[in-house]
Amino acid sequence: MAEYAYKVLKPDLTNVGLLNAPTMQYRAGEWNRPMEELSDHPRKGGGLWVAPNLSGAKQYRKYLKRKHNMDTRIFKCRIGKVLYRTSVRIKTDKLFFTIDDEVSI
Repeated sequence: MAEYAYKVLKPDLTNVGLLNAPTMQYRAGEWNRPMEELSDHPRKGGGLWVAPNLSGAKQYRKYLKRKHNMDTRIFKCRIGKVLYRTSVRIKTDKLFFTIDDEVSI
């Protein structure tokens, strides 16, 4: 059974760059994988960060607007293997979304 989470991206589908993440261009309609070697460490190494629920994604969106004046989009996505998990974020090895998966708020 697939696990779902929520990805917050800039309008051009690049990552928001939290935790000093390198800029990555996400693609709708295909599996997206990290550019770095995978790691289950909470701060180091490769993996893609997602919010486990919509309310968490909305909080990230609110924070990014308030602190960085950054516009964002939220997508519901299927995720792969969970590398690290807390109550507010999940680090995974891959994620998949389509443009139709965008959450309208």
